[in-house]
Amino acid sequence: MKQRATIYSNDPQQPTAIVTLSGSIKPYLSIIPSPRIMLQGYYGEKLEQKVVITSLTDEPFAITEVTSTLEDKVEYKLATEKKDKEYSITIKTLSGIEESFRGNIILKTTHQKKPEINLTVMGSLKKEVKVAPEYLYFGIIDTGKKNTGDKSLERTAVISQLQANDLTVKNIETSKDWITAKADTDQQGKQYTITIALDRDKLPKGKFRETVTIVVQFKGKSEAATVIVEGKVL
Repeated sequence: MKQRATIYSNDPQQPTAIVTLSGSIKPYLSIIPSPRIMLQGYYGEKLEQKVVITSLTDEPFAITEVTSTLEDKVEYKLATEKKDKEYSITIKTLSGIEESFRGNIILKTTHQKKPEINLTVMGSLKKEVKVAPEYLYFGIIDTGKKNTGDKSLERTAVISQLQANDLTVKNIETSKDWITAKADTDQQGKQYTITIALDRDKLPKGKFRETVTIVVQFKGKSEAATVIVEGKVL
């Protein structure tokens, strides 16, 4: 908190003066690393994080009860680090993470000023499949020019798996029939090159912004990645 006031007077040497008042609010408890817990990992990973709660006052402090809105996602274990002063809670996923989630762990305490501590727990599933680039710009296309058979209406993107080596491209869908796409690989199960081409004879006039959706499979599950295709046709 910071406030200031300007004082005006008839003092010829100093007609105005500024008075500043500042202060900070001290917390009753320290929660390290944070009351917001992020469990982030790849599909199937078992995740864990420890939170330490310390009283910053002389008042004896105990945690009497722990409840959760995530009983089907995480388990937790409360431990005493320093009696009446410091406690820890270890939070683990029940099994390997399969989806993102969010909920709360609520701790009841004997602290008069902080009778309840609310920990926000978030599970975040990392993407295992990466496509780059996610945006392909074809520039200005003059359909009045004769097709010379060059590669000016072709672009490529690479889709790859960051963990295991069982990646398979199952399907590629384009938002317009004048966009074609095919997959080739020299790293089977790990990386594919997606060649995206435009049909000059079918291109509509004006600006376009379309999508190419690549459906892949790995670890027995499917995931979709999207590439944006953009340009302008004269």
